[in-house]
Amino acid sequence: MAALAALGVSPVPKIFATMEEGPISGRSNPGEAWLDSHGRSLGHFVAGTWLKPPGRTSLKCQEAATGRTVAVVPEGDSSDLAAAVAAAAAAAEAWAGLGGPRRGQRLTQLAATLEGDRRGTMGSLLALAGGRPLCRTLGADLDLGLRLLRVPAAGAQLGPPGLESWKPLGVVAVVLGGPCSLPALLWKLGPLLAMGEWSRGDLGDNLGVRE
Repeated sequence: MAALAALGVSPVPKIFATMEEGPISGRSNPGEAWLDSHGRSLGHFVAGTWLKPPGRTSLKCQEAATGRTVAVVPEGDSSDLAAAVAAAAAAAEAWAGLGGPRRGQRLTQLAATLEGDRRGTMGSLLALAGGRPLCRTLGADLDLGLRLLRVPAAGAQLGPPGLESWKPLGVVAVVLGGPCSLPALLWKLGPLLAMGEWSRGDLGDNLGVRE
């Protein structure tokens, strides 16, 4: 008990009484650190760049569990959607032209990257956004999301039967009307990306398309 107190950790009976999530032992919260590195002012991520159009209303990104503001983003509108779709269209032919096996390899590499050094950051950001305990976001939530990326990636590498002559139709814009969990997002986007569709960007709480 003395050792826990020295570390600033609540006594075990208090933890069970309050069900308070414990601190991340031995290091700072990587999600908070990532937000700090971006000045807690994010933009719309389009074609590898954070776009911050001037004169926009700022939307507060609140921690689900406490309501505190952890970052701000500019409100998205149709011009942001158009920029994201244009960037996606510019990349669509090359992405589709990779062919299923190479697209599957790229998506598998993406899943491995998210599961590696960035796992702690991803889990912490998911906990802030969704209000679920870190042990859940680092476990079931992130693992399920990565599985929903790896499964269509494997299908693309093997080649779905009966779709040998299938051609991608083009860009898909996924518009989000509110918070969306990582598994729910990748459940939609994993098959689209694996089959050769391409969407790109993140336009905040009111309007969004994602890569």
